[in-house]
Amino acid sequence: MNTGSPRIETLRFENAELHARLEEAEETLAAIRRGDVDALVVGDDVYVLDSANAANNKLRKDVLAQIEDAVLAFDNDDHVMFMNAAAERQYRRSVSETLGHSKLELYAETWPDSGLEAASRQHLETTGAYRAHTIHRRNDGGAMHVESTVSRLRDADGRPSGTLAVIRDISERVAAEQTLRAATEALARRERQFSTLVENSPDILTRFDRDLRHRYVSPIIERYTGRSPSEFLGKSHAEVGMPEELCAMWGAALRKVFETGQVGRNRFSITSIADTESFFDARLVPEFGADGRVESVLSIASDVTEHELADAARRVAEEALREADRRKDEFLATLAHELRNPLAPIRNAIEIMHLTREPGVHANARSIIERQVRQMVHLVDDLLDVSRISQGKVDLRRQLVDVAALVEAAVETSRPLIDAAGHELTIRLPAPRTLMVDADVTRLTQIIANLLNNAAKYTPQGGRIEVGAERDDGFAVIGVQDSGLGIPPEMLPRVFDMFAQVDRSLERAQGGLGIGLALVKTLVELHGGSVQVQSAGRGQGSSFKVRLPLAAAAAPWPDPAAPLPLQTRVATDLQVLIVDDNVDSAESLASVLEALGYRTRTAHDGVVATRAAEAFRPAVALLDIGLPGLSGHDVARHIRAQPWGAEMLLVALSGWGQLDDRRRSKEAGFDHHFVKPVDIDALSDLLQQARKR
Repeated sequence: MNTGSPRIETLRFENAELHARLEEAEETLAAIRRGDVDALVVGDDVYVLDSANAANNKLRKDVLAQIEDAVLAFDNDDHVMFMNAAAERQYRRSVSETLGHSKLELYAETWPDSGLEAASRQHLETTGAYRAHTIHRRNDGGAMHVESTVSRLRDADGRPSGTLAVIRDISERVAAEQTLRAATEALARRERQFSTLVENSPDILTRFDRDLRHRYVSPIIERYTGRSPSEFLGKSHAEVGMPEELCAMWGAALRKVFETGQVGRNRFSITSIADTESFFDARLVPEFGADGRVESVLSIASDVTEHELADAARRVAEEALREADRRKDEFLATLAHELRNPLAPIRNAIEIMHLTREPGVHANARSIIERQVRQMVHLVDDLLDVSRISQGKVDLRRQLVDVAALVEAAVETSRPLIDAAGHELTIRLPAPRTLMVDADVTRLTQIIANLLNNAAKYTPQGGRIEVGAERDDGFAVIGVQDSGLGIPPEMLPRVFDMFAQVDRSLERAQGGLGIGLALVKTLVELHGGSVQVQSAGRGQGSSFKVRLPLAAAAAPWPDPAAPLPLQTRVATDLQVLIVDDNVDSAESLASVLEALGYRTRTAHDGVVATRAAEAFRPAVALLDIGLPGLSGHDVARHIRAQPWGAEMLLVALSGWGQLDDRRRSKEAGFDHHFVKPVDIDALSDLLQQARKR
């Protein structure tokens, strides 16, 4: 593996001739110090270097002047006795101002450590010479690394008379050595870092040469491709089987880095041996050669699959939110349309009743109002179902029921809509009580009726509808087929989504909020069943099948389709207190009950209601919850706290009908909780029971 290395240039003296002379002079001085030279020949002069006659053998200045190293002679007290021209240049002091002065006026010497200094001094005493590397600091503040060779000088009697120092400035050499050492350490550090990076990095590291071939691939590549790094070495992307499009992308990215010398980026994916796709974000780092050109490119590819998947999930979620927001806006527009539709005929019917007193006209107007009010109640009930289901507050009241009887009950519910469109209805049912399921009668009837209503609405005039039930491998299967408009293939997966509508213009024409099938699916699944839809496409009709698990036991149960006996409406003197801050609501309900023979009194806030209850002492109090002054709950608690209110029948009338609302009413002392608009028949039955009690 070639990781690249800094080019170390050899340090040279620019003047080769001078370099040779210095080496020669240094060798001569070294020989003199060792005592290997008896005489020194300079030109025509011969200088005897007998140490025993040192006083008679003085070194001539013209000889020492030829040496480029600084030569200094000191007496025993370290006073300067001699310095050559090189010493003058090196220490920037002239001979005239230096001779006889202390060495400290030339330089201060710093040793690497005190032990080395002591050893050198000792060596001077025992052998007459030593060599050491120290730092000299001149008096002008300059400093230099020096290599000093110090020899002992002796007089004619052999006694020590001073020292001779040959001092070479090696600052450049030391600097070069430091540079070399730093470069070597940096190279070693780079090698260690790269090795550590390769061993521990989760990234795929790849080095490419100028021919865009793999020079190095880290071992982790095998985790993603199942191929060893050796299978890539020396090969291009195309030669390792990379798709043509990906080869072109890599080639463009790498060539740009080679041309510009700037860091590049590349994103790519790898299909792993487990046939899963991994996504990578690669940094392409240029590596320069000695000529300053990009020699290779190192790719550091990080696995960003989790980020890619998270981004994809975020994009899907954002799109889903946008779609939900769009459908919400459409739903609110549809809801406003559906709520306004019944209001127009209701208002017209009221105007008709104002304009004429003919009984037949009044009867027809009342029929219009009743139908439209039922439609509005149906819409509100659907919305409440959606709210309860979304909050997980649907409470199924299960019992053993006959599927055939439930289908018949649902048919009766949908019969007016089917007959109005002139459809041909076929019913295929098994014998009574042969298909028994554990289910909520009301909810299961609602499921079947919703499917029948949809079939009636979206089948053209005079179409065919078939409904039936059968046994299939431990399940009761309820099917509803029609010859209607059908469902496009692209809508089949979404037909059970909340607010989904196959044809919005048609939905608006037929009426509906797009929540019926969503309710069907949720309610069926709450029963442990499933629902499927099939359609060959537009104009090909639709088929829905509901599968419910059969009950373990098939004990007989009363027919849920049998009509409940209605209480006979007879005149009574039963007293009823009606409390509602909506004056029209209170007064109109009082008029209805008075027409049925009950005695009524009304109040429109909580404080007045408590006084009216004490004065009127009714058998039944119908209380709205959201009252000014005191809430309906507070009024109920007040009445229950009175001796005369313990047996009073308290009925909550509220627009809120969630389980929590009913629980709070019960805790406040109410006996019953009705949701507005109240069913007059159900209320009349309750009042009749109160009269009998």
